[in-house]
Amino acid sequence: MKTLRLMVFIGVISGCTTAPPSGHWEQAGKTELETKDDHTHCQDVAMRESYRNRVDEPFKEALVEQNCMERMGYKYVKHSP
Repeated sequence: MKTLRLMVFIGVISGCTTAPPSGHWEQAGKTELETKDDHTHCQDVAMRESYRNRVDEPFKEALVEQNCMERMGYKYVKHSP
Protein backbone atom coordinates (compact mmCIF):
# COMPACT_ATOMS: atom_id res chain seq x y z
CA MET A 1 0.00 0.00 0.00
CA LYS A 2 2.85 2.39 0.80
CA THR A 3 4.40 1.61 -2.58
CA LEU A 4 1.15 2.47 -4.37
CA ARG A 5 0.88 5.78 -2.52
CA LEU A 6 4.49 6.59 -3.36
CA MET A 7 3.92 5.79 -7.05
CA VAL A 8 0.81 8.00 -7.17
CA PHE A 9 2.66 10.82 -5.41
CA ILE A 10 5.60 10.59 -7.83
CA GLY A 11 3.18 10.58 -10.77
CA VAL A 12 1.45 13.71 -9.54
CA ILE A 13 4.73 15.49 -8.84
CA SER A 14 6.27 14.52 -12.18
CA GLY A 15 3.19 15.75 -14.03
CA CYS A 16 3.57 19.13 -12.37
CA THR A 17 7.30 19.53 -12.74
CA THR A 18 7.81 18.26 -16.28
CA ALA A 19 5.17 20.35 -18.03
CA PRO A 20 6.91 22.34 -20.75
CA PRO A 21 6.42 26.08 -20.98
CA SER A 22 3.81 27.20 -23.48
CA GLY A 23 5.36 27.69 -26.90
CA HIS A 24 6.23 25.99 -30.15
CA TRP A 25 9.18 24.67 -32.16
CA GLU A 26 10.22 26.47 -35.32
CA GLN A 27 12.93 26.36 -37.95
CA ALA A 28 13.31 28.66 -40.94
CA GLY A 29 12.11 26.99 -44.13
CA LYS A 30 10.17 24.20 -42.38
CA THR A 31 6.43 23.85 -42.88
CA GLU A 32 4.07 23.19 -39.99
CA LEU A 33 3.65 19.60 -41.22
CA GLU A 34 7.42 19.02 -41.41
CA THR A 35 7.82 20.43 -37.92
CA LYS A 36 5.03 18.20 -36.61
CA ASP A 37 6.63 15.13 -38.22
CA ASP A 38 10.05 15.98 -36.78
CA HIS A 39 8.52 16.58 -33.34
CA THR A 40 6.72 13.23 -33.49
CA HIS A 41 10.03 11.58 -34.39
CA CYS A 42 11.75 13.21 -31.41
CA GLN A 43 8.90 12.21 -29.08
CA ASP A 44 9.36 8.60 -30.22
CA VAL A 45 13.11 8.80 -29.66
CA ALA A 46 12.54 10.25 -26.18
CA MET A 47 9.98 7.59 -25.28
CA ARG A 48 12.32 4.76 -26.35
CA GLU A 49 15.24 6.33 -24.48
CA SER A 50 13.11 6.89 -21.39
CA TYR A 51 11.88 3.30 -21.47
CA ARG A 52 15.42 1.97 -21.82
CA ASN A 53 16.68 4.08 -18.88
CA ARG A 54 13.56 4.19 -16.73
CA VAL A 55 15.35 2.91 -13.64
CA ASP A 56 18.35 5.25 -13.79
CA GLU A 57 16.72 8.44 -15.11
CA PRO A 58 12.93 8.10 -15.15
CA PHE A 59 12.10 11.78 -15.83
CA LYS A 60 14.59 12.50 -18.61
CA GLU A 61 12.10 12.14 -21.50
CA ALA A 62 11.42 15.88 -21.96
CA LEU A 63 15.14 16.68 -22.05
CA VAL A 64 15.81 13.97 -24.64
CA GLU A 65 12.96 15.33 -26.79
CA GLN A 66 14.33 18.88 -26.50
CA ASN A 67 17.87 17.80 -27.39
CA CYS A 68 16.59 15.88 -30.42
CA MET A 69 14.71 18.92 -31.77
CA GLU A 70 17.69 21.21 -31.16
CA ARG A 71 20.04 18.78 -32.96
CA MET A 72 17.66 18.95 -35.93
CA GLY A 73 18.07 22.74 -35.99
CA TYR A 74 14.85 23.82 -34.25
CA LYS A 75 14.47 26.59 -31.71
CA TYR A 76 11.76 26.65 -29.05
CA VAL A 77 9.82 29.92 -29.06
CA LYS A 78 7.94 30.65 -25.85
CA HIS A 79 4.50 32.23 -26.15
CA SER A 80 4.20 35.53 -24.31
CA PRO A 81 1.69 35.54 -21.43
